Amino acid sequence: ACILVAGLSGDGPQGFADVLTTDMLGSDGLNRAPGTSDFSNYTFFSGTSAAAPTVSGVVALILDANPALTYRDVQHILINSARQTDPADPVMKTNQAGYRVNLNTGFGVPDAGRAVRLARTWPLRPAMTNVIFINDQTNQIPNQGLRVETFGPGVSIQLASIIATPGVGLHPEDLTPFYPVVDVGFATNAIATDLTGKAALIRRGANTFLEKINFAAQAGARLAIVANQPTDNELIVMSGTYRAPIPAVFIGGPDGEALRTYLGTNTSAQLRSILFTATYTNHVNTPLSLEHVGVRIKSDHPNRGDLRITVTSPAGTRSVLQHINDDFTGGPVDWTYWSTQHFYESSQGVWSIQLSDENRVYFGDCLYAELILEGTAIIDQDRDGLDDNWERTHFGSLAARPNEDADDDGETNISEYLQGTDPLSAPAPLMASITQWNTNYVRLGWPGNPHRSFQVLGATNVTAPFTVLTNLPGTFETGEWFVPSTNAWQRFFQLRSTLP
Repeated sequence: ACILVAGLSGDGPQGFADVLTTDMLGSDGLNRAPGTSDFSNYTFFSGTSAAAPTVSGVVALILDANPALTYRDVQHILINSARQTDPADPVMKTNQAGYRVNLNTGFGVPDAGRAVRLARTWPLRPAMTNVIFINDQTNQIPNQGLRVETFGPGVSIQLASIIATPGVGLHPEDLTPFYPVVDVGFATNAIATDLTGKAALIRRGANTFLEKINFAAQAGARLAIVANQPTDNELIVMSGTYRAPIPAVFIGGPDGEALRTYLGTNTSAQLRSILFTATYTNHVNTPLSLEHVGVRIKSDHPNRGDLRITVTSPAGTRSVLQHINDDFTGGPVDWTYWSTQHFYESSQGVWSIQLSDENRVYFGDCLYAELILEGTAIIDQDRDGLDDNWERTHFGSLAARPNEDADDDGETNISEYLQGTDPLSAPAPLMASITQWNTNYVRLGWPGNPHRSFQVLGATNVTAPFTVLTNLPGTFETGEWFVPSTNAWQRFFQLRSTLP
């Protein structure tokens, strides 16, 4: 949750090429050509080793364009120049301000060109302030807090509350609705049964957890319950499921067999997943346009890797600060977690800090939970994260919402507020350009707008009828279309912008 933005990275196992960089010449270099004693003047690298210097380079460009910017201003510019490159990521969420954010890439990958353009005219943000709420009462953390509850006639104590462990992807928080449940066996292939609005009971083995959950989701399931082998009561964390499209939990084999037997005679049975938590609530009345949110935890738990810790804003945005992992150290004795996922949300309302123990062995208490809200002070009666004076000045009322684009220029109200621009300005003329991209392609480019669609037309003569060549959805910041060079020259192009 503390990730702000992401950089480009070569992730070999996922099939992406490594990032290319320069290297020292000769034997002073790092990269030796395969099968030879010669060194080349370039090398490949990946991971944060590639991502961090890429984003650092963007920051250097930002500061070169405007050296007066503070670190906070740079963070704002990075957020507002970033775009998500994987919109289908299952853990993607939209916060109250309309920004797409997730725990894999933060607010996305910064666009260096847009970042520099924003930096040149960026108004410095007002001084930061914070509010702190201290909860010093001891609260027992529920052990084995993730459960599957079964509802139906004559349900046994064993099935009424089944101990479960999570995957590493979507997690069933709080409690899910009660779903009818269908036994789908091993789920090694596409499932013919319609599972729309239902839960799937799946047996472990024969294929990966992710494949099983995907097959269930494709059939319409809302929740997957994977059971261990019939006599194996071990509970594990389902690895490789970070891309699972629906929440999934894992239960012991004997519980799975008992549930399977019960379903054989009780087809109307329903179940749900529930997470029992130690919860601290904080009622916040101070109006801030939020930036960072911190949660300081003191615990005597002997195995901190068992814990799931989250914070949820009044708007319902939940930041996962820690999930179950293999850290066997005690605590957290005294640790402050940070989230960037609430940028530009309103601070006002009820904030919840939740802790749960998702393993069997150890018990512990939370001794102290502190909520830290950082941001800029605003007047915000309607609790939407926009300053009321700014709304009244431009709209005459408080009806505007931060994620709306009143003048349809591709900039949301919150973005216009941050940049100090007019949210009701007349639309700029649609400008197009054409450049030789390489020997094979010509590039048509134009200012992008995610709220509009674009149509490219072509003709061999400027007075001839133009025919539609392609229809394209609007994109963030820049739109483009590539034409083979052999088809581009000696031709005229027309660009049209329309509402979707």
